[in-house]
Amino acid sequence: MIKLIFLGTSSGIPTKKRNLPSIFVMYKKDRMLFDCGEGTQRQLMIKKLKFVKISKIFITHWHADHFSGLIGLIQSMELEGRKEPLYIFGPVHTKKFTEQFISVGYFARRFDILVKEMKNEDVVDFGNYIIQSFEVKHRIPAIGYIFQEKKRINIDTKKLAKYNINKGPLIGKLKRNGFIEKDNTLIKLEDVSIAKNGRKIVYTGDTKYFPELEKYAEKADIFICDATFDDEYSKKAYIYGHCCASIAAKIAKAVNVKKLYLTHISRRYSEENKTDKIIQNQARQIFKKSYLARDLLEVNVR
Repeated sequence: MIKLIFLGTSSGIPTKKRNLPSIFVMYKKDRMLFDCGEGTQRQLMIKKLKFVKISKIFITHWHADHFSGLIGLIQSMELEGRKEPLYIFGPVHTKKFTEQFISVGYFARRFDILVKEMKNEDVVDFGNYIIQSFEVKHRIPAIGYIFQEKKRINIDTKKLAKYNINKGPLIGKLKRNGFIEKDNTLIKLEDVSIAKNGRKIVYTGDTKYFPELEKYAEKADIFICDATFDDEYSKKAYIYGHCCASIAAKIAKAVNVKKLYLTHISRRYSEENKTDKIIQNQARQIFKKSYLARDLLEVNVR
């Protein structure tokens, strides 16, 4: 299971109900963040998530609402005795900006921070999954990210039965080595298995619409899209490098996304007076499985 937790869903300035942007992703033993706005570590504490276990942080761009929580988070990791390296990924200038903020103030650090700058369609392989970056259209250099689980190999018990194999150490050996010999017969893993596509999560960060965005979002299990404004402000959204509700929904519908989550919501939309429902309702008129992300919302990607 992959678990997503929206730690912050506001844009620019936090509100009483929405923290600045950050998404926590749990995959098997891996813990990672996508963006790290101010207040992220407090949100982690509220959800009882151990921030010292976070090994990777992916920054979409260097506007403060997307990275301002890094300084406090890193210092807390040090105070908790972290020794393992922390990996930070981001667009051009990530190395320069990281060096600047970790040098602020009087602070000792006993673990390494390793930085990788990612360009358009760079890929980092983490074994069971890859992370791919893609350039987006914002006011400054910015990237989105694709989490792509590799194909999963499931053993087909009916195919196994043809070789009189039901269970036991032979199946383990088959998975480890890719083949076994039984009764003078060579049995290959592909002969008795079914390959299933891995799960795909796409996060745009801040961006206005551009045609290639559809290619990156195609067939995503979860598409997390910038929806700063409702359609009334679509021109303003484009000028400031953002999407709006219907644009996100049109992308999701066009490329067979399973679920769309709308985030980076302007503070003009309030949960108290339900004006934030405008964004969700406009999206659902186009794509029914559209959801307005809220702080601390958990999503299981099965």
